[in-house]
Amino acid sequence: MRKLFFGAVLTLATACTVSTNAQVSYELGCSLGASTYLGDLQPKAYTYSQPGATTGGLIRYNMNGYFAVRGFANYARLYGSDAKSLDAGMIRRNLSFRSDVVEFGGVMEWNVIPFDRMDPQNKRFGKRFKFTPYFFGGVNIFHFNPQALYKNEWVDLQPLQTEGQSYTRTNVAIPFGMGFKWHVGRHVILQWEIGFRKTFTDYLDDVSSSYPDLNKLALTDPTAADLSFRGDELPENPQLLPAPGSARGLSSNMDWYTVNNFSVIKKFKLRNRNW
Repeated sequence: MRKLFFGAVLTLATACTVSTNAQVSYELGCSLGASTYLGDLQPKAYTYSQPGATTGGLIRYNMNGYFAVRGFANYARLYGSDAKSLDAGMIRRNLSFRSDVVEFGGVMEWNVIPFDRMDPQNKRFGKRFKFTPYFFGGVNIFHFNPQALYKNEWVDLQPLQTEGQSYTRTNVAIPFGMGFKWHVGRHVILQWEIGFRKTFTDYLDDVSSSYPDLNKLALTDPTAADLSFRGDELPENPQLLPAPGSARGLSSNMDWYTVNNFSVIKKFKLRNRNW
């Protein structure tokens, strides 16, 4: 994972160096939107049944009408609950969480049709369009903090080690997706983007592998034991505690999240040095 991260950073740095000699404009923008999560508490590939909110900002350097380099920072809140599942086993498990995610990263963008109207080399690529779909991919670093509502308070789950083991709350993800840009004025752009994040952790929701011995855990940390399994909280379907080592989640699949934003962007022209 480290090799992947540093390789992506090197690629972005090289692209930024090239763009410094050839870029013709840059852009600053702010974003609002919705987030979703895919994991052990929400296994659907893509759904807005449990959405969260996102906000953030971006800076983009346009290398030419087709390619750009973008840096971004976003905040997103993720939700998941077994109670909203249609699976009887998940409902009986009765787990839920929320997590605040902060991410920083960079991506390369490819415009399907030439878009940068400030590029002085109009003859090189021909006509510039006021709109374009685009695709992007890159790398980011994110920090997350899963919590559960317990006795009317939000409790941090990672320090409790609800599965008998710890994990890091800072990780690397691969952001990719698509969007649509539209020049509503020479210096103003509106943008809608659907962004997926492939993570390398299975603990966005604090659920991954198996149950610890809950009776032993209750002797040292009753709160951890209570939040490891919550099926016994269901009055209509009281349950025995799961056996130690029985499946609590599916560790073979890493978690995903999405950041889907609407952005308002201001364009600025750069001096042309090497044209």
